[in-house]
Amino acid sequence: MKRIWLFLGTLLFLFAASCSNDGDLLSSDDRGDGYSPSGPSGVREGSDEENGTGNRPSSGQLTCGEWNDTKNYDFYLNLFKKTEDAGVPENQRRNGFAGYIEYFGFETRYMVTVNVISDELPVGDALVELYHSEDKLFSAKTDIRGNAYLFPSYDLTGENITIKVNGNVLQQSFEYDANPIQITLENNAVKKSILDLMFVIDTTGSMGDELRYLKAEISDVINSIASDNPEYTINLALLFYRDIGDDYVTRYFDFTTNISQQQQNLARQSASGGGDFPEAVDKALSEAVNKNWNNDYATRIIFHVCDAPPHADQGNQSLYYSAIKTAAQKGIRIMPVASSGIDRATEYLLRQEAIMTGGTYIFLTDDSGIGNEHLQPTVGEYTVEYLNACMVRIVNEYLTGIETEPVSYY
Repeated sequence: MKRIWLFLGTLLFLFAASCSNDGDLLSSDDRGDGYSPSGPSGVREGSDEENGTGNRPSSGQLTCGEWNDTKNYDFYLNLFKKTEDAGVPENQRRNGFAGYIEYFGFETRYMVTVNVISDELPVGDALVELYHSEDKLFSAKTDIRGNAYLFPSYDLTGENITIKVNGNVLQQSFEYDANPIQITLENNAVKKSILDLMFVIDTTGSMGDELRYLKAEISDVINSIASDNPEYTINLALLFYRDIGDDYVTRYFDFTTNISQQQQNLARQSASGGGDFPEAVDKALSEAVNKNWNNDYATRIIFHVCDAPPHADQGNQSLYYSAIKTAAQKGIRIMPVASSGIDRATEYLLRQEAIMTGGTYIFLTDDSGIGNEHLQPTVGEYTVEYLNACMVRIVNEYLTGIETEPVSYY
């Protein structure tokens, strides 16, 4: 009988110990201070995960939404109206951008759209320059639909402006209306099947809750884009960044057609460093847009994956703003991917990246249950998609000009 009671007592002790351990694990995850049994990223430095040889999550788990401010420009303009202005929906009043006008030097409330055609067909990758008197206000390249989005820093209504497209000059008195300014070229560049694709990824410690999943999603995106577009030459580059004082500020892998090698480089990355909220975003994007992009006809895309803004010092602001304008001039479309932890000011800056370069805004959502809480963006109705499917859909649209409907994750 004593043996039976001893056996039962042992079972009860083991059960209690198991419950206690479970509770400890839950409490450490819930502390919200970045604690992880394996360090800031949940992956030990030098581990199989970091070296790209361990078990990694499967793709098709992270969820996101997408919102294009150039396509919803009236909605976008409402975000800058004061809360007391009549006719502004309550959500936009509460979460708008009125307090961020000209933050970091950005001014995007006076967009001028130019559409370039030849033989009644859109002309892509044409350089469009906007002048007021002798001052060049903005320059950008047309997308596959022939559209260039120009952002002067003030209202041009009633002013005499000059638009140059590949040397062709149009002069007119400007009035804002719903229709783009259309310019017809007699000769246009021959379209080439080239995609320059770069991923610029924040790898600081705060990205640790999602970086392992993001690596799997991005690797799958690369495979899918290559599979969907066999006629394209795909040049792939990777730029990882942290902050000043970390093990590295930027880590770069140059454009190459060796997709598998870049996937291995991606798999080896881990999250660490950072410390404060802002990161070296300005330095990363400045380097990124000045790498060896194709000068000839190409589709150029940056996916900027991050959860923090650049530092707000004057030098950092200037470098960041200059990088975005350079991207527009070179025809590099920036697609921010906002991860968990961003605030409203960071959302504003990321949407400036997107709208000024003719890109689109992507934001992770809580629907996947992965990572920390995600900011609900101030946008209209959108479809929650799987991140990998969304990114592939967007790239294919920029390559073909054919829009497809997002597919809900459920």
